[in-house]
Amino acid sequence: MHAMVTARVPQEIRDQVNAQLRAIGSSPTELVNAAYDYVLKTGKLPDPNDDDAPLCITLTEAQEHELRFRLQHVTRAVPPSFWARNGVACAEKGR
Repeated sequence: MHAMVTARVPQEIRDQVNAQLRAIGSSPTELVNAAYDYVLKTGKLPDPNDDDAPLCITLTEAQEHELRFRLQHVTRAVPPSFWARNGVACAEKGR
């Protein structure tokens, strides 16, 4: 058995989101069900500004190649003294 859920949403936001949902082949019902599932799993509301959420970026093969190439040319070895503070290496201080 399914229950009906009613909510008040500003009309402009509703129209914009409904258009986006149609564009991705979804519906308001799927959106509400996903929101309910999210709250059940996390115990909180979704927060688009949540800094704890991992950032996932997918690079194309060309972008990955370019990034590796650039990193190889900017990465340099540094002497152990670089990591020292006041002439004493951090490892020696127990850090």
